[in-house]
Amino acid sequence: MEAVTRAMEGLKTAVIGSGSEGKTQVDTGGNLQDLMGHPLESNTQRSGGNLGGKVIRTSGGVTVTSNKDPDHTMRAVCWEGPRKIVVEERPRPMITDPHDAVVRVTSTAICGSDLHLYLGSAPGMQKGDILGHEFMGIVETVGPEVRNVRPGDRVVASFDIACGGCRSCGHGAFSSCDITNPSKDQEMLYGARTAGLFGYAHVTGGYEGGQADYVRVPFADHDLIHVPEDLPDNKVLFLSDIMSTAWFATELGEVGPGKTVAIWGAGPVGILAAHSSQVRGADKVILIDNQQYRLDHAATKLPGLLTINFGKEKVKEALEQVVPGGPDVCIEAVGFHYCKSTAHAAMVKTLMETDTADILNELIYCCRKGGTIACVGVYVGLTNGFNIGAFMEKGLTLKAGQTPVQKFWHKLLDMIKGGKLDPTIVITHELPVEDAPQAYKMFNDKTDGCIKVVLKTSMARSQATGPPSGP
Repeated sequence: MEAVTRAMEGLKTAVIGSGSEGKTQVDTGGNLQDLMGHPLESNTQRSGGNLGGKVIRTSGGVTVTSNKDPDHTMRAVCWEGPRKIVVEERPRPMITDPHDAVVRVTSTAICGSDLHLYLGSAPGMQKGDILGHEFMGIVETVGPEVRNVRPGDRVVASFDIACGGCRSCGHGAFSSCDITNPSKDQEMLYGARTAGLFGYAHVTGGYEGGQADYVRVPFADHDLIHVPEDLPDNKVLFLSDIMSTAWFATELGEVGPGKTVAIWGAGPVGILAAHSSQVRGADKVILIDNQQYRLDHAATKLPGLLTINFGKEKVKEALEQVVPGGPDVCIEAVGFHYCKSTAHAAMVKTLMETDTADILNELIYCCRKGGTIACVGVYVGLTNGFNIGAFMEKGLTLKAGQTPVQKFWHKLLDMIKGGKLDPTIVITHELPVEDAPQAYKMFNDKTDGCIKVVLKTSMARSQATGPPSGP
């Protein structure tokens, strides 16, 4: 318990904001070399956050902070503090470990889980961190041990960074890779470390993200997938996260014929989870949100979809009218910082908890006896008031996790090519990467009909890539 208490204190400190003075696991030994045997120059800018020259490596020897090209810069979307996003000129990343690739980004996206970072709710952000974990582009260069990708290949990257060779990767649990995350805070809180993630908080490694012109991808053979030239970026970009995550939710819930499914959250993942549930043959699919424009958008794209606006009607009563006794599968696609009660809002604000139990408790309350809850919304720490009694007495099953993207993306790519899945149904805005600060605000504030924003770099190919800017 003492370890959990210390970890919680570390998370509280991170939530308050460590800024450029935040502590990380740092290798500060004398004559450092990168994993390719090159000496590290003292004037080389190194870190994803404060660019202060720190070299961070995992216990498995993976270099988190990439070498930088002092002669070439790029644009990068950076976190400066809660609700403060800027686009800066940064040195380009270079090959640092032998299994790396550097990708020239063409398309990237703002994910719903990025809003946790935007609001300052997720622990372990540092001023200057480069954001973004949904991205694709063209391979620029590769390390000497890369075998499956070559310069010029068109690829999508997975949001999780997996080595492909550890025990977890061997079981297909790529998002739980044993060697790509150096965070001792996470290990203290969870009893283990998940995989490193691109462009996310330092409890998931602190790797530089893909909302930039260039990004370094460790373990390129495992974390990049080739995509065909005849599919536009917007068709395949979401293999990186939200399409794979939506499908993963339906895998966790074992969705199929004879099942009724209720999904909390009509954001991109929730809508694509509804799409996936229909493709898998679910009898009824119900989408729940309090933003009518999002429900209307989903219903227009997915004929037969049922919707509930929890701002206008009570969810339990509305579900009982459609599926008496409750849904077979309840999918949580919301996440930890959306409080529905003043009690949990107060506890989060005063750091008595990091995560609210409001949404999960509603799923437990509404799910049929013996049903399944699939949680793919992001949760990071500790919560109070979790309705464990109802969960146990109703005989429910709870499955959760970060998506092991590499487990599903080949199958999903085939389904996209065959026309069974269409990830573009969630896209409402397509903007240049320079507009990222305004795009984050619009996405978070739910203005201008925004559901999903795709950002295009200046290197984006001229393609017919879906709807124009605007809803």
